[in-house]
Amino acid sequence: MNKVRWTMALMGVVLAFALWGHSWHGHAKSHESPPANVLPQWPWVSGGFAQEKPHFGSVPFPTKTIADSNLPQGQRLVIQPGRMGTDFWVNGTNKVIFPPIPQIVALGTAPVHVITINGVKYSYDRVFTALTTAYNGQFSMNGPWGAVAAWDGLPLHQGDVAVDPQVIPLGTYLYIDGFGPARAVDTGSAIFGDHIDIFFPESAQKIAEYGIQFHKVYVLTSRPPNYHG
Repeated sequence: MNKVRWTMALMGVVLAFALWGHSWHGHAKSHESPPANVLPQWPWVSGGFAQEKPHFGSVPFPTKTIADSNLPQGQRLVIQPGRMGTDFWVNGTNKVIFPPIPQIVALGTAPVHVITINGVKYSYDRVFTALTTAYNGQFSMNGPWGAVAAWDGLPLHQGDVAVDPQVIPLGTYLYIDGFGPARAVDTGSAIFGDHIDIFFPESAQKIAEYGIQFHKVYVLTSRPPNYHG
């Protein structure tokens, strides 16, 4: 009985090898070399297998420049950062898997004007009348973070102002008529539109006396020479 089982098992192994060999040769013959302009499906490429190791590559992103009449002439601002794409290479042929995302850069076209005040020249591209108020370093005027700038986290000092960043981007230099050079570094829950809150290291009484005032504000295109913030 055991002899019969061993004989049948041996015949099964021989038959399996025979069928496997037939399947291998038939499969290899059925795969012809793909056209040169079509990415072969690895590993079945010309010659049976890939002749070089498949690998991924990087696809550089293009840069698109658009004109922006709200930016000073000559200034550039990256609106959308670019991102490299990814392609797959095998036997000198590649296929893009993830296309690159273009970088979009705004190029300013707004004319730059110059005004001289007390012998100092200021270059600006926009001027408007702002409602101005004042605040100091008290907790009640700054919240739990204290008197620190929202822009860089540094302590506030005279010359710093809070703005609506949708109107005046943080980091922008200003000249406030009747006050002097300033820089937009802070924000506030009550600051929106053409409202500017000026920081003064003064007492609460002095801040209250400031009240509400209206001043002409010049949006500068560069750091003023007499700004010491």
